[in-house]
Amino acid sequence: MWIALEYYMRENRLNKYFGIGPMGAFISLLLFVLFAWFDRVIGHPVLTFYALPIKYFGAALVIFGLGLHFWSFSTLRNWWTDDQLCTMGPFKYFRHPMYAAWITFISSGVALYFNSWVYFFWVILLHPVWHKLVKKEEITMIDIFGGVYRDYAERTGRFIPKILTRRHL
Repeated sequence: MWIALEYYMRENRLNKYFGIGPMGAFISLLLFVLFAWFDRVIGHPVLTFYALPIKYFGAALVIFGLGLHFWSFSTLRNWWTDDQLCTMGPFKYFRHPMYAAWITFISSGVALYFNSWVYFFWVILLHPVWHKLVKKEEITMIDIFGGVYRDYAERTGRFIPKILTRRHL
């Protein structure tokens, strides 16, 4: 699988626009199907018996995640033509806000909406998978932008924003 990812990153001309997103989405969906099957097999172990508030909170996370995704796309599309590092909008807080929207907020919202420990573990598993996938993309960014990207990476979170940096302490 990692060899296929390496080929995808090196050879795909659309990589500039989509990065590892399609590969990550495929793996995430495959894992979701596997965890959904497992949830059925073990009898849907609920997070809480107060399902309605959890469903509302889950739906709010999904809506927030979709808003973050569209805000990220809107911000980034203006930078694609200039081949510059985008550090504005949500990119001020996340290096990968579109991926963060899906794996941090939307997937968490889905897990809460389904109110099952199994989906909660799916969300936890997504983070190391995406961290592994995105490293190749970040190496490409370092190759293109050098120290500028390294400095940017130091002050921003990958999928969860860095609220306090050393400069603020």
